[in-house]
Parts: sequence; structure tokens; C-alpha cells
Amino acid sequence: MQTVQIVIVVGFALLVVAVLIALRLAAHHSRVYEGPELTPYELALLAGGRFRVVDTALASLTAGGAVRARRGGRLTQVSGQVGVLTQPVQTEILDRLRGKGGGVPVWEIRNVVSRGPAVTMLIARLRDLALIDAPGSGRADPTHPNRAGKTALAHYRLRHREDRALPPRAGGRVDGDELNILGVALHGLKQLEDGRLAATLSMSGPPPSRAPRRRVSRSGASGASAGGFYGGGGGCGSGSDSGSGSSCGGGGGCGGSS
Repeated sequence: MQTVQIVIVVGFALLVVAVLIALRLAAHHSRVYEGPELTPYELALLAGGRFRVVDTALASLTAGGAVRARRGGRLTQVSGQVGVLTQPVQTEILDRLRGKGGGVPVWEIRNVVSRGPAVTMLIARLRDLALIDAPGSGRADPTHPNRAGKTALAHYRLRHREDRALPPRAGGRVDGDELNILGVALHGLKQLEDGRLAATLSMSGPPPSRAPRRRVSRSGASGASAGGFYGGGGGCGSGSDSGSGSSCGGGGGCGGSS
């Protein structure tokens, strides 16, 4: 029985080695991407479009301590933690946060920076490399990778898996932080170990407004709590609410009962 167990263990180990060798050989197959080295931000654009680029920059800035994600989905710059940055997307984010003591909503940063000059330059770069199609190609998403771009993505995803699974190759050592940021670029914020941080950085719009708490009067009629929510300080009158697509507007309450 013990001999059988040893044979099984050895056989499994040989299978693992064979798979890892196959991965290494596949990484150097003749059909693999042979263009210039791509940065995590260029890969992010190929893999997930404009927003993935911003997500990658935010993941890098928070990992490095230059930006803090606060509860409620606001980002603040951490004073004294910003070194010399050469990445334009990161620089653009920090420029938006500078001097904003109360922070800036993450969805605002994502929306503005994703349409900013740094991301636009990345798009032009990938067009020059013929990894995405030029305008007028008929694609709904002009940042979607073409065949060459998909080949590049497949190459870097395979290499990323290899770098995580195998000992680093000579001259190709990548540290853990770089691997994590590359993982975000290739696969999204789900690669972050901190689930709360990933959820915060993923916010694409303002959080939904809290519904007004209802109170019950001594007579049993219910109404919105004091200090109305939907406009001008006015609350909703007794027996009605602001649901079903209508809202309380312009300082007035919802009059009467309905």
C-alpha cells in the first residue's frame, strides 16, 4: 500500500513538472507576440478598455500609499507619500486629488481620467502598434483589441501565470507588487487581495441615496422623517411617498394624501 502511494505522489509530481514545462515552451512558441514590450497600462487598455487603465493606476497608487480609499467611496492623497512619478495616468489622478482635503469620489476620478489626455495617448500608442484598429473600423468599442492585440494579451497572460508559478528566469525577475499590478491590468480589480478596496475602487457612480426613514404618528399615519431628502428641505406629506418614479421637488412637499 505504501509503495502505491509513493508511485501516485511521484506520478503527480511528474505531471505537474510536465505542465509547467509545457507552459514555458508555449511562452516561446513561434506564434507568440513578438512586438515591443508593453507596459501594464497598455495591457490594461487592451484587456479592459479605458476604465481598466484607471483601475490599474488606482491599484498602484493605493498599494504604494500615495492614495487612500476612504469609506463612502472617496479618494484622498496622502501627504509625504508621493515620490517621483513618471506614469501619466497616475500623475493625472494625483493632480485631481491635490488640495482636496475632503477627497474626490472614486467614480468621478474614474469617469474624468478615463477620458483624459493620458488615456488618449495610450490609445494612440496602441493604434501606432497596430494592436487596436483605427477609427472608422466599424467596431462599437474603438479600444477593443484586434487580432494582433489579442495575441499580445494571450502572451502576457501566459507569461503572468508563468511568473507566478515558476521560479523567475534569469534577467526577468518580477517582484510581487509588480505581479499584482500586472494582474489587475490583465484581469481587473478582482485580483486585489483586499475585497473592500476592490469594491471601493470599482464604484462607477455615486452611491444610491438612502430612502427616508418613515415614522408612525400617534394616530397611526406614516410620513417621511423630518428634514426631507429629495429637494429643498421639504418632506412628503402624510399617507404618500416619493416612490414610483416621482420625486419631491423644488422645496415643496408632496401635498395631501394620494
